[in-house]
Amino acid sequence: MIKFFRKIRQNLLSEGKTGKYLKYAIGEIVLVVIGILIALQINNWSSFQKDRDIEQSILRNLRDEFEENLEKLRSDNNLNQASLEAAYALLQSERITFRSNRIDSLVGTALNYATFEAGTGVFDEAISAGKMRLIQNDSLKTLLSKWMGKLNELGEDEVIRRDHIVHNVSSLFRKYIPYRNFDKAYDRDDYVRNRRIEPMGVPNANYIEFFQSIEVDGALYEIYLNQSYIHSISITLEIYIQEVLKLLDENIDELTNQ
Repeated sequence: MIKFFRKIRQNLLSEGKTGKYLKYAIGEIVLVVIGILIALQINNWSSFQKDRDIEQSILRNLRDEFEENLEKLRSDNNLNQASLEAAYALLQSERITFRSNRIDSLVGTALNYATFEAGTGVFDEAISAGKMRLIQNDSLKTLLSKWMGKLNELGEDEVIRRDHIVHNVSSLFRKYIPYRNFDKAYDRDDYVRNRRIEPMGVPNANYIEFFQSIEVDGALYEIYLNQSYIHSISITLEIYIQEVLKLLDENIDELTNQ
């Protein structure tokens, strides 16, 4: 094809048709430029489409991950809500009227907390690979940028709660009630056991001293306070995840890759 155009130009020059030669040359340049522009446009479209396919894959995987996290968080919230309510009941004046088995159950429930362990594999990979830039919706990107901060906020309070129970509560409560008496309260969906530990008989005086102790009362209040903070943050986190899922659904093309 190039030889064909070259031969035409040579014939025009040899015949002295300079004007026609210049017009032809300009036309040929225009055709070449148009061809290049078309090729670039096709390449840009191909690159854009590839980015959109990757974006859709990221959005779907993020949706799956956030749906799993929402389910786990709700389960944890239920457990922590029960712990919060048990601690509250143990701080009320009528606690002195509770039977020993109810006290065992309430104390065990108050100590039976959940720590949220979010799945972040898809999110972390998208960040490390620089794929977050492919998400076109700015509101979604802004919301996703807050994810790790919210997890860290919850994690800090969970550490405070754990340290308080491990370093302060455990040894204090054992002075009055055997920990084995709380065994039944530790039944939970994520902790399946085939055996149970029978409670130990304890003099009623132990329970009276338990509630008369200022240290015990303070420890129970700190459990209640820590669980209150965690419950509040967890509810906020649950709402946040729902907002993320709403935006993910709005930006996922269900017809893509079907």
